[in-house]
Amino acid sequence: MAISALERAAELTADPAGRGRRLLLAAELAFTLGQVELVARLVGAAARTPLSALDLTRVEWLREIFSDGVPGDAGRVHQLCQGAAVAAGAGDLDLALNLLLGAALRCWWADCGPRAGAEVASTLRSLSGANLDARYVAALAVAEPVGCAADVDELLSAVVTESVVDPDALRLLGMAAHAIGDQPRAADFLERAQHTCRAEGRLGLLAQVLGMHGSVLLDLGDWHGAGAASAEGRRAAADTGQPIWSAGTLVNEARVAGLTGHGALALELADQADRSLMSHPLNDFRACGQLARGFALLSDGRYADAFRALSRVFDTADACHHQREQFSGIMFLAEAAVHVGEQAAARRVLADMEQLATITPSPLLRVQLLYSRAVLAQDADADRLFVQALAADLDRWPWVLARVELAYGSWLRRHRRVAESRQYLRSAHHRLEQIGAAAWAGQAAAELAATGAGRSTAVAETARIPLSAQELQIALLAADGLSNREIGSRLFLSHRTVGSHLYRIFPKLDISSRGQLAGRLAAASRRPEPSTGGRAGASGRGPASETLFGQPAQAAVGDVAPSGIDGQ
Repeated sequence: MAISALERAAELTADPAGRGRRLLLAAELAFTLGQVELVARLVGAAARTPLSALDLTRVEWLREIFSDGVPGDAGRVHQLCQGAAVAAGAGDLDLALNLLLGAALRCWWADCGPRAGAEVASTLRSLSGANLDARYVAALAVAEPVGCAADVDELLSAVVTESVVDPDALRLLGMAAHAIGDQPRAADFLERAQHTCRAEGRLGLLAQVLGMHGSVLLDLGDWHGAGAASAEGRRAAADTGQPIWSAGTLVNEARVAGLTGHGALALELADQADRSLMSHPLNDFRACGQLARGFALLSDGRYADAFRALSRVFDTADACHHQREQFSGIMFLAEAAVHVGEQAAARRVLADMEQLATITPSPLLRVQLLYSRAVLAQDADADRLFVQALAADLDRWPWVLARVELAYGSWLRRHRRVAESRQYLRSAHHRLEQIGAAAWAGQAAAELAATGAGRSTAVAETARIPLSAQELQIALLAADGLSNREIGSRLFLSHRTVGSHLYRIFPKLDISSRGQLAGRLAAASRRPEPSTGGRAGASGRGPASETLFGQPAQAAVGDVAPSGIDGQ
């Protein structure tokens, strides 16, 4: 409606320059809806009017907005910074921030050299009163994701996520958090942005939000969510004519495939992304594609090939290097190095990353270093470093936590501390299965079996309990004293979903409170299952799955929940 009103207003405007300005405003709105053809038509019409110098600059920005121009062009970055300075001098802070965001994105997508990023950051800092704008924060982060990370972190820390309602601001704040490697915060911003973009029909922004969200979820360990976001984002990017974001979601899908054991698909998707970028050699997506190859090779047990593939991401002279994207590959390189005896080479990379860690507070870099330090350490230091890693706050990083637990459990077993190793290996196996990391879950199962307490024992003990696999997981965790929220955090479920599962579990076990779970599970695992096909409940009322406190289970839906089900 706003676009139609602005177009009509332009028709009724006698002043040609005013007519052009209104058409440009309509074009900006058309971008948020992802209507690439409408943007082109409106910009073309505006360009035929006698525009001011600033509006001509705005035309250039709008013409590039879907593809972000030609990333990696340091000369163009300089031109955009100059244009932004002119716009700011003329009092058009809005245009200045848009131009600088475009310049910063060129520095992110492809290597423009350190001077280009520094010029963007310097020009941003010269803008008076702009540092509370989301575009300022995002441009600073993507222009210099390491050098300006501390400043960006401080700006983001001042933002109350729930107070931000504009989807574009949420997208930009999520972009800033992702750029400095603060993936938990990025996930919070982008989750809200995604819902708001859908509600407002802002398809152009939605494609970008989904692309970034998929990448963020990969690092956090929600691979199912990452795959879904990336697939939807790729379709939205194609529909709205955004080739860079199409390539970005494609490499996200490649990384998901590599991590989940679909190696051939991962390699094909990475190659497909490379082919789609033939005219734009973007270091960012080349780095992500190379990570996907490394993940696939590592998951397939081809450790030497994985080490060579991943090493390219850390080589500053390689086209696959990206200063910030390399953070996502550190612990994979360390793992591959241990398998092929390349610890010395990996430690040299680790030393470089430690140096970067003195500059940037990046949470992604920090957690990857926790794992890598311990894995690459000499035996005299390894135990202490593993304990330090496990003592860190990794609640939002289940993938990293599972990797640390697996590595530490394996280290303990090799050092004949078998009893200690089992708890870490069991926990790692559980988390890795939930994440979908089949290769690493298999490693955990094999290590656990080597301790004499393999998974087959646990399966045999619980096979006679009349619960589904997920119900059994929830019941065992609740029996261990975990709250619904804690169980949900481990299993990637909401606490309400956990409560619903417990509502169904209690009658199946013929119990009425949380405190009875441990005893009932233990008793059920010891007693043979009756041949009648239903296990008599403790009260003798018949099959527990058919009754709920003496009533048919279906009829009781909506009744008061048994005691302990709502435990938070």
